[in-house]
Amino acid sequence: MSRSGKKNASADKWRYTLYTTALLLILFNPWMYKVMNGLLSSIVGPISSNLGCPTTLGFGIHALLFTLIVRLLMDLHI
Repeated sequence: MSRSGKKNASADKWRYTLYTTALLLILFNPWMYKVMNGLLSSIVGPISSNLGCPTTLGFGIHALLFTLIVRLLMDLHI
């Protein structure tokens, strides 16, 4: 691989790392747990406490969402 190819590959890795970190900070914060609790608690049960602390179910749902969104980001080639 040429030097410019290594630089591009490194830049891509950093870009995806930053996207993943931003997504993690969005999905795994108390505010988002409270939002999801308001949306889904009547369907699947409690996602979080009133303070935004996740239940085991809430953590699992957010982990699944994180996985699916990261996979989607890879397909979008952004």
